[in-house]
Amino acid sequence: MYKRPIVILLIVECAGWLGVCSHALALAATPAFSQATSQQSSQGAVQPGAKAPEAPTAAAIASLKQKALAGDIAAQNKLGEVYALGQGVPRNLQEAAKWFRRAAEQGDASAQLKLGVMYVGGFGVVPDMEEALAWYKKAAAQGSVEAMLQLGSLYEHGVGVPKSGREALNWYLQAAEKGNVDAEVRAGYIFRYGRENVQHDYEQALKWFRKAAQQGSGEAEFNLGHMYEEGLGVAPSVDQAADWYSKAIQDGFPSARVALRNLKR
Repeated sequence: MYKRPIVILLIVECAGWLGVCSHALALAATPAFSQATSQQSSQGAVQPGAKAPEAPTAAAIASLKQKALAGDIAAQNKLGEVYALGQGVPRNLQEAAKWFRRAAEQGDASAQLKLGVMYVGGFGVVPDMEEALAWYKKAAAQGSVEAMLQLGSLYEHGVGVPKSGREALNWYLQAAEKGNVDAEVRAGYIFRYGRENVQHDYEQALKWFRKAAQQGSGEAEFNLGHMYEEGLGVAPSVDQAADWYSKAIQDGFPSARVALRNLKR
């Protein structure tokens, strides 16, 4: 059985801001945790040889503050990111949270998501899962797939909330219906293996893995290969399994190499 690391994904619109926060917000207790989060942080970080974003000038920050104080949502969001990253100012997560809150209270889904992340990890605020859930749900109600993924992951792993496969699946499916490939894969896992209050359903698992595979998900292709190999919800087929494992390899899922090699023995 292939198990994904138990990681709360921090999917926010600002990749740099994600890099600042991800190490402390991946709430897991598995050996795979540190490796998974370090990989995730590196994806949000500036790569060697890449040009780092220029810090705003003092004049630009002053202009942002003026606009933010006047209620400009975009300026409030940007100012929050500036303080979270320490770009042109000393890093100050309390100040970042203040500006994200101002934008969030005006109904900005991006700021609501970021404020939820800050409440999960206690960045500039006292950790508070009720607050985090409230802001995530506000963002999700506006169609934020990132917030839906956060909620699904919290309920799937019981982080600050009762563990509930049904509630997790509800949020994953909402994001999956919007075409989010990560949500499609996660829904596939829940249907394939089942959870506390969700029975496994191979037909639904195949459906969501196929949808993710159509978007080039090597992980979904790997799972389809295994389901064909084992005959889970489909007639067993070595040829189909080999085809899906080969696609997974091409799409960068290394575990499929071992599976394909074993299949050919």
